[in-house]
Amino acid sequence: MPKYFFSPTQLHDAQITLDGDTAHHLLHVLRVNTGDKIILCNGAATDYSGTIIAIKSKPPNITVKIEETLLSRTEPPTKVSLYQGLPKGDKMDLIIQKCVELGIHEIIPVITSRAVARDSAKKAERYQRIAESAAGQSMRGIIPKVHTALSFDDAVAQVTETTFIAYEDEQTNNLNAMLTKRPAAIDIWIGPEGGFSKEEISALTNKGAKTFTLGPRILRTETAAIVSLAQIMFIVECGNS
Repeated sequence: MPKYFFSPTQLHDAQITLDGDTAHHLLHVLRVNTGDKIILCNGAATDYSGTIIAIKSKPPNITVKIEETLLSRTEPPTKVSLYQGLPKGDKMDLIIQKCVELGIHEIIPVITSRAVARDSAKKAERYQRIAESAAGQSMRGIIPKVHTALSFDDAVAQVTETTFIAYEDEQTNNLNAMLTKRPAAIDIWIGPEGGFSKEEISALTNKGAKTFTLGPRILRTETAAIVSLAQIMFIVECGNS
C-alpha cells in the first residue's frame, strides 16, 4: 500500500481522519476495510503507522488510530534541486514523477531561450498533484515542491558553488568526480529540447556553475534529468567507487 500524506491539523488524540481524494482512493481503488494497516506521513519526514478503525462512505471518511511514530528512512542525505528547462508536451509530467521517485527535493521549471512550452496556474496545480502521488507511491517522507516557472535571469541569480549543468559539449567532468565532498545541497540544471544556448552556459558558469557530462550519447531532456538524479543518488547514498 502506498503512503498517504496528511495535514498536522488532522491529528487529534492519536487519531487521524482522512477525507476528500485520499479517502476516495482508499475506499474505491484500494477497497480498504476496518482493521487494515496503513502508513501515513506528515510531509515533514515523520511517518505514522496505524489501523483503520472507522469508515464512512458518503462523504468518504476514514479514521485511523495511530500506533507508531517514526522518522522516515527514505529521504536522501543530500537535498537535490532540479532546475529544468521547460520541455514540450507532457514531458514535464514524466520528469516530475520519476525525479520524485528517485529522491528530488524540489523542482524549479525554467523559461530558457529554447523553451517552447509556457507555464500556467493549471499546470502548476497538476504538477504538484503528480509530485504528491509519486511521493506516496515511493514512500517519500516529504512532498517535493514544484515551483512556478522562473525566468532564466531569476534562476541564474540562485546559482551556488554546488550548481552543476548537464552539458553536451563537456567532455571531461563527471558527477562522480565532482561530488567527492557530499555537499548538503546540490542544484542540477537540465536544458529543454535543444539544450542551453552558449550564452546561457556562459551566464551560468560566470556565476560559478560547473558543467558535467552524462557520457558520449545525446540524451533527451527528460532522460537527462532522470539519469542525472539517479547518478547523484547512487553517489550520495552508496558512495563513490
